[in-house]
Formats: sequence, C-alpha cells, structure tokens
Amino acid sequence: MYFYNIHILFYVLFCILGVLGGQISAWLIKRMPEHKKVLSKDFFKEFKVNYILIIITVVIYLVLLFMYGIKNQFLKNLQLIKYTILTPMILAAFVIDYKHQIIPNRLNLTIFEVGLATCFISGLYSMNLLTDSLLRYGIWWRSIFNYNFNWRINCRKRSHGVWRCKIYGSTSDYTLDLQIL
Repeated sequence: MYFYNIHILFYVLFCILGVLGGQISAWLIKRMPEHKKVLSKDFFKEFKVNYILIIITVVIYLVLLFMYGIKNQFLKNLQLIKYTILTPMILAAFVIDYKHQIIPNRLNLTIFEVGLATCFISGLYSMNLLTDSLLRYGIWWRSIFNYNFNWRINCRKRSHGVWRCKIYGSTSDYTLDLQIL
C-alpha cells in the first residue's frame, strides 16, 4: 500500500524511529545539564517514558518523511537523514535552553559536526555542493563569533559586579545594567 508514493512500512519505520528519538532527546535533556555521560548503562536502569517528546518527535519525523520522501539515490535522501539525526538534538537543545537558560557545548558542537559531515558527504558527489555548504556554514559561524566579540567590546564589568552594556539605537545610545550572579 502506498500513501503519497511512499510505502506504508516507511511510515511505520519512522514512527518507531520517532519513539527512539523522543526517548534519546529525553535522556539528553536529563543528563546534559548535569554534565554526566550521555551514553551509559544508566539509560536502562532509569528508563522513564516521556510521551510528550515522543509524540513531538514522531510528528516531526512523519512530516519530514512526507516532505522529502524516500528516493532511490543516497544523495537525494541526505537531507532526510540529516534532519532525522538533528531532530532529537534540536529538541533537547530547545528544552534545555528553556529550563536552564544554557545550551551545552557538547550538544552545540555535535549539531555543528553533523552539519559538516553531511556537507562533506555531499561534497563527495559534487564539488559545487561542498563549496556552497562550506560557505554557508562559514558565514553562519562568523556571524556568531562577531556577535560574541561585539558583546565583549560593548559591555564592561564595573567594580561592584554589574555589567554595563551599551545598546546602540538609531537616535541615541542606551545603556543597560546587567547583574550577573
């Protein structure tokens, strides 16, 4: 049976992958803010089902399968594979950032490494895809580093522990006092 030119067993497979991805993202949310190992034997000892993350992941996986479909060449399936791998990590980053106001460096760099790996895999097939992807990632990381560099230039720590930040507006300059504990 085919549903939008995709066999129904692929939908079942992606539902199972969504359940696994939801549990992995729940485990990442629990372990990463505590700076503990993610891959450990405690996964089976402390197994608790997080239905909300499972449902969200299954829905995202089914939407990805519906949008990209299953093609007969590996390179055409590369975007589907990349987003299938990135979905649990991005969900974990979102929930950790919402709860703890941090994004762990391990998670951020792993997301970056997945992007670079897919960039180089696509580069095996076409050099134009590789150069376009590398330029896109380079510009993205440059903008992040410029933001951090500009924040350090425009913010100074005062003697009583308050950060004084200048925010440049179109008509005048504003200052913002931040108390960092």
